[in-house]
Amino acid sequence: MLCKNCRCGVNVCVRLTHIALCIAVPATLLWKNSGLKRAVVNGEDPLYGISYFFVLIVSLVMYYTACLMDPGYVALTHEKKRNGIQAVSNQQEDTSSSEDEVEDELLNADCEKPLDKGRKDRFCDFCEIQQPMRSKHCEDCKRCVRKYDHHCPWLETCVGERNHKFFLIFLFTMSVVIIWTFCITLKALESKVEWNEWFKVNLLLFLDILVLIFGGFSVLGLCGFHSYLMLNGLTTWESVSREKITYLKYLDDDYNPFDEGYIRNVYYFMCFLKVRRWETIYSQKAKIKTSNGVV
Repeated sequence: MLCKNCRCGVNVCVRLTHIALCIAVPATLLWKNSGLKRAVVNGEDPLYGISYFFVLIVSLVMYYTACLMDPGYVALTHEKKRNGIQAVSNQQEDTSSSEDEVEDELLNADCEKPLDKGRKDRFCDFCEIQQPMRSKHCEDCKRCVRKYDHHCPWLETCVGERNHKFFLIFLFTMSVVIIWTFCITLKALESKVEWNEWFKVNLLLFLDILVLIFGGFSVLGLCGFHSYLMLNGLTTWESVSREKITYLKYLDDDYNPFDEGYIRNVYYFMCFLKVRRWETIYSQKAKIKTSNGVV
């Protein structure tokens, strides 16, 4: 386990590495005879250069916004602790668990108490709080996070209800930058007859292409995946661990109680600033589903 100072050092190193990569590749294009150099340095097309660096700066701003803002940590209050401890105490008096169930509860750091059909209250043993629906304890951040998506090693923080939109905007703008830069770099390659001479002249550009290819696959893939999650009202955690999540594992595999339709999903994901009461939405969907005779 890393100490707090070591973790801060890792955070700084990861984020400085991101800045270094975002600056190094365009700097190479400004030094070599590329379309970006002709547009910016030679002044052939200033608007082209301004547009490129505007998108790059927006991606950096979104990256650091997602990194530094509160992802949606659940407040640790004495009242919540007291209520959570009482809930566990009541459950222990009413129910008993098998050894496998106890092991599953410990691994997921929650205790289960039936509410509606298919819904469970979750109590975090680490934070000693009753978790809001869609929250999960992050072992790296040592906190429970609202609408937990995942802990991102490239951000060195969690992606949750408050910063998920900024993470997606970062992925989208960075995808644009990568594709744009890749096209500029390809056009900047110089033709040579001899392979050794070509490699010598284009070495830096060749390294740029490798960075863009490896980084591009990850960024473009994540951008597509998180766009899908936004449209369908899901999180990464809910998508990959549905069978382990207390409020989803008893529902039909193809039923998502948080899906409000593409337009509303996008609106609440991108434009809604407050945290939502997912318990209310879950209960409403459960009543509708029950009234239709599906459950």
